Formats: sequence, C-alpha cells, structure tokens
Amino acid sequence: MSKKVFIKSIPRPSAYGISEWANDASGKKLEKTKVGQCQTKISALYSSKIGGLANYISYTPHMNPETGTPFTNEKGHPIMLQEYLEKKWGKPEGFFSNRPYYKGDSLKSEDLTFFQKTTWALNDGTTVFDLSSMHDEMGYYVALGSSKVANSEREWREHKWPRAEFYISLENETDEIKHKKNATKAKAFAALEASDFTAPLKRKVVSLLELASSRASLTTEQVENLLYDYVDKSSFLPGSNIDKLTEVLSLLKTPHGREQFEARYLLKQAIDSRVIYEKQDTYTWTRSKGPIVIGDRLTEAIDFLLNPKKAAEVEELTAEINAKNNQ
Repeated sequence: MSKKVFIKSIPRPSAYGISEWANDASGKKLEKTKVGQCQTKISALYSSKIGGLANYISYTPHMNPETGTPFTNEKGHPIMLQEYLEKKWGKPEGFFSNRPYYKGDSLKSEDLTFFQKTTWALNDGTTVFDLSSMHDEMGYYVALGSSKVANSEREWREHKWPRAEFYISLENETDEIKHKKNATKAKAFAALEASDFTAPLKRKVVSLLELASSRASLTTEQVENLLYDYVDKSSFLPGSNIDKLTEVLSLLKTPHGREQFEARYLLKQAIDSRVIYEKQDTYTWTRSKGPIVIGDRLTEAIDFLLNPKKAAEVEELTAEINAKNNQ
C-alpha cells in the first residue's frame, strides 16, 4: 500500500467557476467546490446493515496480497483488519472496536472508543492521508466505509456512489480514465469513417438521433458535421451521445437489426411528416380511413411496422409520407 492516499472533493459547477480553478504553476485543477478553507468532517457512523459503526476494519478480512485470500487464525477463521491493525499499532484487543454508542453509556472521553470520539477533516480540494500515521490510516479506512467518499474516481463516474462528495484518488487513475475517454471517442469517430457507413445511412442516423428532421434538406458535409459534433460533445456517462450512436449503429450489423433500423426511420419520417403523432408514448396514425393506434410504446409501434400481416398498411403509410413530403 502506498504511504500516502489522496482524497479529492468532487467538482461541482458553480456560478463562480470555482471547480475550474487551477494551480498557477502546474495548471492542474484544484478540485475545489467552495470558497475559502471549508472542511467536511467524517466519522465512523452507525450502520444498521453492519450492526455497528462503519469503520471498515471490524468487518473486513485482512487479505494476503500473494494469494488473494484472507489470513486465518489457528481455528481457520478469517482475521479481520481490526485485529491486524491493533497489533500493528500496539493497541489492546478491542481498541479499534466498531461498537456504537448506546443510550446510558458514559460520554466521558476516556470511556468512549477510538471510533466513537474520533473525526477526520476532509479539505475542499485535496486531502492527504499519510498512512505512516495511525490517525491518518484509520481515517483512510473510515473513508472506505463512508457513503460520502467514493472508493475511486472511476466508481464515482460510474454512479456507484450517489451520495459521494469526495473520491479516493488512485495512482495514475486520472490518466487511465483520460485514456479510456480518448479511446472511446476515437472509436466513435472511426465508426463514422467506416466504408459501409454510407451517406444515405448517415442521413438516416442523423434523424434517428434527433439531430435534424427527416424532412430537412442537408448537404453531405452538414450531415457529417452534425455527427462529428455529436460525438465531440459527448459526455462519458451512461446514456451519452456516444452510447446512443453506438446503439443505433449496432442495428446495422445484422439483418434483423437493419430491419429494426429501417422501421425506426420510417416511424421517424411519419412523425416528422405529421402522419403519425406520438403523445405520452402512444403512436397514433391519422389514417384517412380513421385514426388507429399502432402502439402504446415505441417497441409496439416498431413491431406493427415489421409485421408481415401489416404489409398493406405499411405500404399505405409510406405513400402518405411521400405525399406529405412532396407537397
């Protein structure tokens, strides 16, 4: 384990642009979210799931780094980190207990356990825990057990810690994340350049991604610029622009997928031409013979268009779309 652990506050955009402040010398962002020297106190809080204070060490086995399995005592039971750390720091058995405070217990400092009376301050920006210090090492473990601290930047960005205000910065993780983002974007750009991704297909994709109406007159350059901007402005969170583009392009890889692709585009044309109206996920065809609901959700509308028994209706729908577009 590294002798130092860095805990960084999660940047939150503000009207003052505080999250964009950077070090004058290095140019690196300070990861600040507040003005001044604000701090957040963390401690081992009671957890009903654990049945004690969430100090991490009392319920987490001490792992053998060579085998990846827990160290065991003479009875073959896993040794908890608490026991290992009490010996490491020369403390009596139970010193690092996660026993909670019970009503009626003494509130005198000498009667409280280490975790009942100890807190740790996390800076707005970066906090450094020196693991050669008992206080800092225990703070690191409390951070691991706290819902306010994501165990890594990656896990925070993957929304695994919805209540997190900080994250533990692992060595080289930022560079790894940056590389992953660049690789993801490069892969998306490469998909736009694929030889089988023809101009007509690009035009349809632009419509399916809601970048332009299917009725809009666009040049090849405009279509490609829309797609490139869409990728370039993408976030890297679930449901991002790149995720949506990838999902649409994946349809083109199989015969069944291409049928789905064409049906979705036909539906988009029908909506843009006001032949079909969508309201609260219900798709209604304003048919000259009388309106009909082709689906109470998108999947049902697509199934209607792909149903061989509805071929005559689909042909009629296509004719209505063409008539509207030629007006």
